[in-house]
Parts: sequence; C-alpha cells; structure tokens
Amino acid sequence: MTQIDFEVVRLTGEKSVKCAKCGKRLLRRRMFWQTVNPWNRDAWGMGKSREQIARELRTENEEWKAAPEICEACAKEGCE
Repeated sequence: MTQIDFEVVRLTGEKSVKCAKCGKRLLRRRMFWQTVNPWNRDAWGMGKSREQIARELRTENEEWKAAPEICEACAKEGCE
C-alpha cells in the first residue's frame, strides 16, 4: 500500500482564565491543525494554501480563547 504524507500546519493555543463557576485559575492548551492536501478546499473549490490554513487556525484559536472554561471539580460535582 502506498502512503502519502501531506504537510501539516499546526498552531498551539494556550489560555489562562478563571473558572466560570468557582473562579479558580486554569491553564488550558490545545493544538489546532489541518493538512495541505488536494481535498482541503476553500469556499470556491480551490485547494487551500498554507497561508489560508494558518489564517483559519488563528481565527479558530481566537474563538477558543474567548470561550469560558470550567475546572474539572466544577464539571464533576458542580461546586459553588
């Protein structure tokens, strides 16, 4: 079987926020990624370039950073 490796475009996001319920300080990290390949297309049906993918990843990262977070204790027990 032939294996084809596509270029992966990665962006690591990190945010330090307070829990939306108890106010405890949280640190969250997340990896955003897409590959540059013939099937990854934009709205016009053209293949995405590395720059287009990087722009989308930055937008996705900013949206994630703006979202509130809840600590594990609040998620499990519903602390007050």
